[in-house]
Amino acid sequence: MMETLTPKAPFDFAKMLQRPLSRPLKVNVIDPEALSYTTALRLPTRIIPVTIVSMGTVDHPTLRLTCPDGLSDEERTAVRETVCRMFSTEIDLTDFYARLSITEQGSALLKRHDGLRPIHDASLFESMVKVIIGQQLHVRFAAVLVDRLVELGGEAVEWNGMRLSVFPSSAQVACWSYEQLQALSFSRRKAEYVIDFARAVENGRVDLESLWRMPDDQIYEELLSLRGIGRWSVECFLLFGLGRPDVMPAADIGVQSAMQRLYGMAHRPGEAEVRRLAEAWAPWRSYATYYLWQSLIRAVSA
Repeated sequence: MMETLTPKAPFDFAKMLQRPLSRPLKVNVIDPEALSYTTALRLPTRIIPVTIVSMGTVDHPTLRLTCPDGLSDEERTAVRETVCRMFSTEIDLTDFYARLSITEQGSALLKRHDGLRPIHDASLFESMVKVIIGQQLHVRFAAVLVDRLVELGGEAVEWNGMRLSVFPSSAQVACWSYEQLQALSFSRRKAEYVIDFARAVENGRVDLESLWRMPDDQIYEELLSLRGIGRWSVECFLLFGLGRPDVMPAADIGVQSAMQRLYGMAHRPGEAEVRRLAEAWAPWRSYATYYLWQSLIRAVSA
C-alpha cells in the first residue's frame, strides 16, 4: 500500500533525520541520502512495517508512506494517524516562528533550524522505556542499552529485503527478570525501573491510552508516583511520547548548555533562569527545546 501525505510547511525532513542518525537504533533504518525512515509499528492487531520517504521540498513538502498490502480499513487509518503524529505533519508552526522571531536569540535559533520538527516515538510504552533508560546516561550508551533490550525481545519482521527489529511489548518486558537486564549492562535500579514500569502497564496501574486525554498536570501526578520516574522523565515523555507542545525540561544539562551557547553566557544557566528565558516561547516550549537540543548536535558534528 502506498499513500501520499502532505505536511504543513515548512517541513525539513533532512534536518529531522539528524537526531535519530546521531544515536542510531536497531528499530529504525534511516537512509539520509534517500531521505527515508523505516520502522515497524506495533498495532493492537499486528506488527506493520512502514517506510516514509520525503518526495517534496521544505516549502512544498510531500511524504510517501509505504506499507504492506492487505491491511484492513482500521489498520490503514491507524498507520496513517501514527505516522502523521510521529512526524508532526499536521502542526502549523506559524505562531511558534512568530514567537521565536521576537528576540535576537530566537531568530538565530529559527534561522538554523527552520522546518525542523521532532520525530515522536511510535508508542507510549516505547517512549517511556527509552526515557527511563536514558536517565543520567550518555546518549550513545543509552542507545546501546535500548538496542540490547530490543535484541532480548527477539521480534523482527521482513520488509523490502530488510529485517526490522521490533521494540518489545509491555507484556514481554513484564515477564523478564531484573537479572536478565543486568546481564546486558543495565544497573540494578535501571533494570527494576524498566521492568516495574512494564508490570505497572500490564497490571493496569498505568493506563497508557488514557494519558492521551489527560492534561499535563494530571500526567505528572499519575507518573511521578512510579518508582524511578522523576520530573525530567515525565517532561521528556510528554515531549517525545505524547507530543505535548509546551514542555520545557529546564533541568536538562543539554538544554542549559544550549541556552548558554545561544545567549553567549559565561556560565551555564540553572533551571530557574532557563524557565524565565523560555517564557517568551510559550506555548511552544517543546519545539524550542527540540531546537536547542538540535543546536548541540549540529555543533558537535560541525
